[in-house]
Amino acid sequence: MQHSDEQRWSAFMMNAQLGNESDYRELLIELADAINYYLRSRFGNNDFVEDCVQETLIAVHQARHTYNPQRPFRPWLFSIVRHKAIDTLRKQHSQRRLVEQYRGYHAVMNQGDSYNAAETDISEGRLLKLLSAEQREPLILTKIIGFSVAEAAKKLGISESSVKVRVHRAIRKLRKLMEAEER
Repeated sequence: MQHSDEQRWSAFMMNAQLGNESDYRELLIELADAINYYLRSRFGNNDFVEDCVQETLIAVHQARHTYNPQRPFRPWLFSIVRHKAIDTLRKQHSQRRLVEQYRGYHAVMNQGDSYNAAETDISEGRLLKLLSAEQREPLILTKIIGFSVAEAAKKLGISESSVKVRVHRAIRKLRKLMEAEER
């Protein structure tokens, strides 16, 4: 199936570069499903995945002229996906929706059970499971749930600078894991 996707997507993109709108529309529909599956299998069922899919499709649209039909399509695409996933994780500072889903902000901050339920649901993603708890917890709190660095530090009982370092290391490790999968 991967081989047929490669050929079909490459043909769709070549036709799109020549102005074929229906092939381009079909390509974007198929890519949205593939990117969604790829990210959910690696990061679990998180709201940020939907944002990342949209950001990736926008990036594909903006970079479509850079695709070389003489080269494989999948590495070109998943390079964009990988970069957008990391970018989207970095942008999650202001996201508070997940906190509200898990019995509100105060319940998460004051009760261990609420945080543990949120962490269990979020950390179902395969790549997140590969991170150490020391890296995964600050990443989930700051980039996925949306706590500030100060709030995450208080919750974890560590310094703010430790939170920043652990998040940075977690993102770097996720990037390496995603790059290794593409080889």
